Amino acid sequence: MRAALVLVHRWMGGLIGLGLAVLGLSGALLLWKPWWVSVAQTPRAPSEAETLAIIAAGEKLGAGYVTLPSAEFGVAQAGLPEGGGAYLAHDGTLLARWGSTWDRPETWLFDLHHHLLASETGELVAGWLGIAAALFCITGAILWWPTRRTFQWRALPARMTRPAIIRHHRDLGAVLALPILLAAITGALMVLKPLGQAVLSPLSPAGEVDAWQAKPPAPTSDADADWPALLAAARTRFPDGTARMIVWPKAAGEAVTIRLRRPSEWHPNGRTTLTLAGDGTILLARDAPAAPLAVRAGNALYPLHSARMADSALALPLRIVMTLAGIGLSLLGSLAVVTFWKGRKAPRIAAIRPQTPQAG
Repeated sequence: MRAALVLVHRWMGGLIGLGLAVLGLSGALLLWKPWWVSVAQTPRAPSEAETLAIIAAGEKLGAGYVTLPSAEFGVAQAGLPEGGGAYLAHDGTLLARWGSTWDRPETWLFDLHHHLLASETGELVAGWLGIAAALFCITGAILWWPTRRTFQWRALPARMTRPAIIRHHRDLGAVLALPILLAAITGALMVLKPLGQAVLSPLSPAGEVDAWQAKPPAPTSDADADWPALLAAARTRFPDGTARMIVWPKAAGEAVTIRLRRPSEWHPNGRTTLTLAGDGTILLARDAPAAPLAVRAGNALYPLHSARMADSALALPLRIVMTLAGIGLSLLGSLAVVTFWKGRKAPRIAAIRPQTPQAG
C-alpha cells in the first residue's frame, strides 16, 4: 500500500506540480494586494455624499457594478465591459482605468490565480488542482508519518541534491499540510459548484435553501434609479449594514442590487443584499446572518480562502499563515517537478562499435 501511495504521489507531483506552484505563489501575492497596488488610497469607508459621487462617476463610465472603498482597500473599483475596470477616489475622481486584465499587474494576477489565463476552462482546471492539492496533503501526511523522527525544519533544502530536496519536501509538507488543505478545499468548493452544493447541502433542508435563493419579483415601475432614495431604503432596512457594492440593472426598468455587510459577517463585502426598484421600493431582502446554515457555510468559503475576515482578530494571523502556505505550495510543487523529472533515467542506447575484420 505504501509503495502504491509513493508511486501515485510522485507521478501526480511530477505532472501537475507546476500548476500548484502557480496557484500557490499567485495566491500568496493576492493576499497582500491592498498593500502593493500602485494607486493612491484613502483607507476608510465613504460617506453617503461620497457614495453618491462614486455612483455618478461609475454611471458615466458605463460600469456594471462598483465596489466601494473600505478600511482595507481605500479606493472604489468599477467593473467595466469586456474585462475593463477603473479605480475611483472617494469624490468620484478617476484614478486609473484599464481596458483588459492585461493592463494592470493585480488584474492579470487575479486572472492567473482564478482562471489560469484560460477563462472558464482554466477556472475548472484550477478547481481540480485544488482537489489534487488536498489529496497531496492527505497522502503526504501518511507517507511522512513513519519518518517523523527524522523531521528537521528548513525553509529551503540543505543542498540542491535530489535526496536533500525530497527530505525538505517531506518535512515542509508536514508543517504546512493543514493551511494548504484549508486553501485547497475552500478554493475547490467555490469553483466546482456541483461539488460545493453536494458537500454543503446536507447542512440545511433543500426547501429552505431554495426559498432563500428565489428570484425577486420584477419591478412594477420603470422609474430611473433615485440613488438617495435607494440608499435611504437600504439604511432603513439594515441600519447596522455598510453598503459595499452597487450593481446596476442590466437593462432599463430592471432592479438595482445593493450589497451590504452586517457586523457579524466575515465576508469583506458582505452577503446581505437588497433588490430594489428605481424609486427605492424593496423587492427582496436577503439577510445573510439569518440565511440557512448551508448558505452561511458557503458564504464563509471566500473569507477563509482569502484570509479576508472583516473586523476579525483572526484576519492578520490567518493571512500570514495562508501566505506561508502559498509560498510553501509553490516550493513543494516546483521542486517536486524538478526531482521527478531529474530522477527519471534516460534509456540506455547501446554503442555500436565497428567490428575488426578477422584475419582469413
